[in-house]
Amino acid sequence: MMQSPSQPFERSLGWVGHYAIGVAFAFILLAVAGPVWLQNPTIQMPLMIGVLSLAIPFFLMQPAFGFGIAAAKTPAPKIARIRSLIAHLSFGLGLYLTGLCLNLLQTTGATS
Repeated sequence: MMQSPSQPFERSLGWVGHYAIGVAFAFILLAVAGPVWLQNPTIQMPLMIGVLSLAIPFFLMQPAFGFGIAAAKTPAPKIARIRSLIAHLSFGLGLYLTGLCLNLLQTTGATS
């Protein structure tokens, strides 16, 4: 897949898809934790969502690119896994910080 010629709009569609998946995981957070989570955001659930979101690159994207499950066929699988974990934990942290910001806006009346 990595040697195939790029297609029109391939990069743009990839980024749109990537962000759409992120939005879907944010909705999963709200579906699991409930809208009450926005009233009192905690970090545990967003970090769990971040870790669970690793399933997509480990079991779908990396094998599709020929890198094997969880980057097993790359020259440094451990480094690739750690980088993926850091990126997805950062996503979870972003979900948490967004929840805090939305809660702050709601409590200060800025959303009225």
